[in-house]
Amino acid sequence: MDGNARLIEAVQQATRKLASNGDIHALLLEMLATSLEAVGASHGTIYLHDPDGHRLRFQHVLPPEILTKLPVKDIPDDFGVAGLAFQTRQTVRREFPAKPEADWNDFERATGFAVRNIIATPLTMEAEQPIGVIQLINKVDGDFNLTDAAVMDTLSAVATMAFLNARLLEEQSRASSLLGMGKVSHDIGNLAASLYATLSFGDMAMMELRKHVMKGKPDRQVRMYTDALEPIFRELKDAVDRIVGYSQLISDLSAGRAIRPVLKFGSIGEAVLHGALYFEDQGRSQLIDLKYDIEDHAPEAWFDELFVVRLVQNLVGNAIKAVRETYPGTLPEMIDEDHDGVPDNAIGEVIVRYQFIGGQHVVSVTDTGPGMTPEQVERALTGDLRSKWEKANGSGWGLRIVRELTAALGGQVDIHSEKGHGATFAVHLPALSVVPGLEAPLAKAA
Repeated sequence: MDGNARLIEAVQQATRKLASNGDIHALLLEMLATSLEAVGASHGTIYLHDPDGHRLRFQHVLPPEILTKLPVKDIPDDFGVAGLAFQTRQTVRREFPAKPEADWNDFERATGFAVRNIIATPLTMEAEQPIGVIQLINKVDGDFNLTDAAVMDTLSAVATMAFLNARLLEEQSRASSLLGMGKVSHDIGNLAASLYATLSFGDMAMMELRKHVMKGKPDRQVRMYTDALEPIFRELKDAVDRIVGYSQLISDLSAGRAIRPVLKFGSIGEAVLHGALYFEDQGRSQLIDLKYDIEDHAPEAWFDELFVVRLVQNLVGNAIKAVRETYPGTLPEMIDEDHDGVPDNAIGEVIVRYQFIGGQHVVSVTDTGPGMTPEQVERALTGDLRSKWEKANGSGWGLRIVRELTAALGGQVDIHSEKGHGATFAVHLPALSVVPGLEAPLAKAA
């Protein structure tokens, strides 16, 4: 097939494939696969540009088994052949002479193959700033030539247009979703605030009733009811207060407003346990064993209780959904012969841990779910991963909220997972001290 025919066929294939794919990450992978096929390369990587960090952020590599062998993923946007293509906005080709294994570079030693030639093309359209780079390695038959460069330039323009259109559609959908969530959370907050006012009045009435009861000699039953009602009112007020706080939090996130923690000195471990216990009934109903490993003697700290409770609830809720996915079909009836509340026929477990390690408060949730690929872990940490469990119907907001709350407390989120072997989501929070006169908390020096 001559060069023009190859170019026409590559453009036709790319247009059909890329125009039909609305998912951004599937689209990026399709871009890379189409490019490899079009020019006959053996390996390839695709990057997106991070203008704030001046880096090319790794997205996909083919063949996929290379992923775990890569010595580095993200690179500076002026590094190597990919960086040169990005900076010059032009396709760059390079050939390299054969060399002994002793002279291989870090990439070659890690992947196990020598680089003979490279072609790198910026993802861009005419007169536009590149959004990333596609880099292909080792043409199967000979070296990359001018026809290959023309094919890559054309594919780049088609792929970039498809990517920008997909991103616009996603942002439009997300904006609509955020607007709806903001309105709903605002309405819930108003209703909860009204309920809180009613409970406050009821609490005052309860206090007066108790005073009148204590003046006389109430019978035992009246005293029992009075004593029972007081903690009920307190718990209701606390619950409504949390609803008001969380609705405000969602409203701020949906509107793009900064969230600020309200710091109080206390036990993070107690907040972690409080957040996790909320899912006890759901865990049992799904035949999932919830276990706890809470360090009792960790030092108290300045933190926002609502933030910690909420991020724990999001992580535990997601973990339960993941474990449920491992059991196909309808669950059997729970068997609990020793009546301890733990299913004897549990399909998996979720472990909630809290430890004070190396000057940090570490909250982690481990599940025995299906686990994630390294690519999925990367997407989860950068905010682009929605729950893909069939029974979850996730929107991606749960993990985003965890990241936002953790960042507001000066911490970070780590994920350790392997496909088929569950996952651990860990939140690392620094020990915080409040400095008088400053609005924001400062992390203690190590």
